Amino acid sequence: MENKFHWYDGKFYDKVIAPNQDCTFRIMRAMMNPNSSIIDIGTGTGRFVFQAAEKFPKVIGVDLSSRNIKFANSQLKNLDMNNASFLHADAAELKFHFTEKFDYSTVSYVIHEMPYEVRLTVLKAMREISNEIIIGDYFIPQPKNKRGYSNRIAEFLAGRDHFNNYRNFVKHNGIYGLVETLGMEILQEKIGVHGTSHVVRIR
Repeated sequence: MENKFHWYDGKFYDKVIAPNQDCTFRIMRAMMNPNSSIIDIGTGTGRFVFQAAEKFPKVIGVDLSSRNIKFANSQLKNLDMNNASFLHADAAELKFHFTEKFDYSTVSYVIHEMPYEVRLTVLKAMREISNEIIIGDYFIPQPKNKRGYSNRIAEFLAGRDHFNNYRNFVKHNGIYGLVETLGMEILQEKIGVHGTSHVVRIR
C-alpha cells in the first residue's frame, strides 16, 4: 500500500492546519442523526474523529499517511474514548477493510488534493460502505476576499502536485461537478460564513 507523505503531516498539521477546519466540522456534525456510525476518510491527525466521538457512538478515521495515523493514535492513548479508532489504509479499498455499512462516510478538505480519477474512485468507495456521504471542502468559485486569496496561497504552498489537483478541482466545478458526474443527489448543503467553505450531504 502506498504511504502518502506531506511535509506538513503529523504535529504541524494538527496544531496549525486542522484547527482552521473546526467550523466546517461543526456543520458536518450538525447534518448527522444521533446514534450514527461514521467513517472519516483522509482523517489527518483525527481532529474530526475526536470531536465526533464526543457525540456519536462509533467513529473510525482512515488516512493514507502513516505519520498522521501514528500521531492520531498517540493522542487517542491519552483520551478515554472507546468509540474512536484509526486505520492506515487506502480509501479506494475500503470495502476490503469493512464488511459493515456505516451511516455516514465523511471527507473534509481532502477531495480537492486528489487527482481527478482518484477523486471519483474514492467517492464511489465511500458510497459502497455508507448510506450517506458528507463532504466539506472549498466552495467553487472561491470568493475574491481575504479568506479566498489566503486559501489559494495555501494551496500553492502545499506543493506543485497538490496545487495542480486543486486547480483541476476548480476546473471541474468543485463538489457540484463531482455530484453531477457520479449521478448523486444533494440532500443538504451549507456554504460557510466567508463564502469559502462548502458542506454537502449526498447519497
